[in-house]
Amino acid sequence: MGRYQLKKIIPGALLVLALPYLAHGQDTQSFDLVFRGGTIIDGTGSDRYKGDVGIIGDEVVAIGDLTTATATRDIDAAGLIISPGFIDLHAHVTDGVYGRHGLLSSNKKKRAAQNYVAQGVTTLLGNPDGYQSRPIPDLRDNMERNGIGPNIALTNGHNGLRDMVLSGDRNREATPEEIAEMKDILLNDMANNGSFGLSVGTEYTSGKSSNTAEQVELAKTLPEYNGIFIAHMRSQGDAPMWFTPSRFRGITPPNLEGAIDEMITVADETGARTVITHMKAWGSYRGNGDKLMERIQTARDGGSDIYIDVYPYDSSGSDGRFSAVPDWAYGFKRDGLRLFTNYRRRFRTRFNKLDEQGRKDLEDDVLHKITARGGPRNILILDYPDESFVGKTLADFMEARELSAVDATIAMQLEGYARKRNGAQLRSISMAERDIETFLSQPWAATSTDGWVVLPEQAVGRRKYSITHRRCFGSFPRRIAHYSQFRGLDTLEQAIRSVAGLPAEILSIEDRGLLKAGMKADITVIDLENLKDNTTYLDPSMYPSGIPYVLVNGTFVVDEGERTLALPGSVLSSNSTGRKS
Repeated sequence: MGRYQLKKIIPGALLVLALPYLAHGQDTQSFDLVFRGGTIIDGTGSDRYKGDVGIIGDEVVAIGDLTTATATRDIDAAGLIISPGFIDLHAHVTDGVYGRHGLLSSNKKKRAAQNYVAQGVTTLLGNPDGYQSRPIPDLRDNMERNGIGPNIALTNGHNGLRDMVLSGDRNREATPEEIAEMKDILLNDMANNGSFGLSVGTEYTSGKSSNTAEQVELAKTLPEYNGIFIAHMRSQGDAPMWFTPSRFRGITPPNLEGAIDEMITVADETGARTVITHMKAWGSYRGNGDKLMERIQTARDGGSDIYIDVYPYDSSGSDGRFSAVPDWAYGFKRDGLRLFTNYRRRFRTRFNKLDEQGRKDLEDDVLHKITARGGPRNILILDYPDESFVGKTLADFMEARELSAVDATIAMQLEGYARKRNGAQLRSISMAERDIETFLSQPWAATSTDGWVVLPEQAVGRRKYSITHRRCFGSFPRRIAHYSQFRGLDTLEQAIRSVAGLPAEILSIEDRGLLKAGMKADITVIDLENLKDNTTYLDPSMYPSGIPYVLVNGTFVVDEGERTLALPGSVLSSNSTGRKS
């Protein structure tokens, strides 16, 4: 092959890598960009190798020995890892409040999704947890017209479909006619508007009112277009987040095992590729993640097409709004963040009127909330008027004040900040580290953020903890640097598969997620020695280190470690990425 001879290429790779380069007729061996002398990890899980990467426009056209090639720009990648761009299977960037402050924002800095691209993420899956703020065509039009930083793939949201179709009270099971109408919308969006499938959120309104039969019927539409069924399940522990013992006496709440069984039923009865999103284990399931994974592995061994995605933190989004005081104790009928509310006054007024049974109800509900989130030693105090407790736990507060968990909760609310629930900014640490490691170590576990777009300069003051989470900034670097390399859960090749090749496989995207000739030039370059998630729970909005270059469709969104604010992202269409027509 003369000057096209490739060096240090894994067996069988020579022809695949050389032919696209020759097919472009590069007699002058000229590229727009060449990364030279890097270590290539291609996203398949195969061994790494040394080589150059040549890019023309938005495409990788050659990988190998490009010593004699010229380029408009050369980058010395010696000592760096060149990998496919990362794919996030759970991103709140187009739905509801988060969407308006994300890829649908009028602010270019937000549409650039800097906290994502800084992690090496080049493609996001939107409309998670059953959310869908607008019809799919409207979402596509908005982002294509205004421009976005990373690529976006969209699902239909089950709760969004229910909002479109169900009339009157939506907190009920859908009728056969309503299910048929939802199926028509879903089929049309997969066939004509590029939807990648269906997301559900059966722990939320109004999806929690749907039954398994409704989910199965909707999921039956998915295999025709190779669409996925990706689910925030009914419960992530002994009971859903909405459950309080005093208000649901005599009711057995959905639990995590039952929720997993429901997902297995959907997969088995429909043949749809099913993803349990942001896998967790709360309450009595905490520390028993191995048994849950055995349950899923048994289903997979029996033919169920089931995967999970995981974000690599022990504290969830709702953990950041943790309050042991139930809503009814403030006189609220529904959960939710309420700004400018004097929680102290509302609680004192209600508390002083409680009879003996009311105080017993309060005790039951407070203990339920604390136990579900890991107990007093896993409730972290982030902000409190007595600063000596900041960074300590509820257990520390209890010990210092010689109070029970319930009395400590009441004291915090009455003595703490008047306009904060529970009188403090609390974060619970609901998940056990051993479970996270168990989940991430599965070969069918992809990586996700469950994040949203955050500008650090806006996450200050009272918004420092309310609008952000560590996972928004550090998930992918943490997955690779901490869990793969430091903890030794898997090899670097396997970790890159988890963040790139596997999610592309789950979504049936054929032109991204792998680094090979003919693929789109979505590329993440890693300085492994310096790769680090810089966030902490006290400082959650910190960009990571060790990712000097990121390309989306051949355009730098991170260049020499600096975010460029470029908007080269595409709204992907399932019809153009290897899906059935």
